[in-house]
Amino acid sequence: QGVRHNMLTHLVKLLPRLEHAPGIAAAAGAASLATIVASQLPSQLHISAIPVSIVLGAVAGNVAPAAITTILKPGLSYTTSSILRTGIVCIGAKLSAAQILTLGWTTVPAAAFSVGAGVLTIPWLAAQFGLAPRLGALLACGTSICGVTA
Repeated sequence: QGVRHNMLTHLVKLLPRLEHAPGIAAAAGAASLATIVASQLPSQLHISAIPVSIVLGAVAGNVAPAAITTILKPGLSYTTSSILRTGIVCIGAKLSAAQILTLGWTTVPAAAFSVGAGVLTIPWLAAQFGLAPRLGALLACGTSICGVTA
């Protein structure tokens, strides 16, 4: 029963709260705007909504008044932790057994090597640039899984 209680307590912490709403809405709005902007860029540039949203977020974070960033911070922290991690897991799940069977079993070691190389290399690079270890781990997982699914 203690394990079940600990699991439920952890799951409840993952759920969004009312204080997260402004930041979640801002992140969704930025993602929507980035999708629109990216769709208007020349296709030869091959720029997706992801780098556009990063630029929009960086600009907004630097020009927004402190009062606004204080209100948005809990929800933005939630989106960059819980929602982003969930998205990474969902992207990783896209590589299904049927796809592996279609592409052949050689994809399994290739994917494992690719993910392993990213998980080992990216945290080291993140540390070299002075990023927090948790951010380095998140970047490693996201980059590795996204790279494999691409």
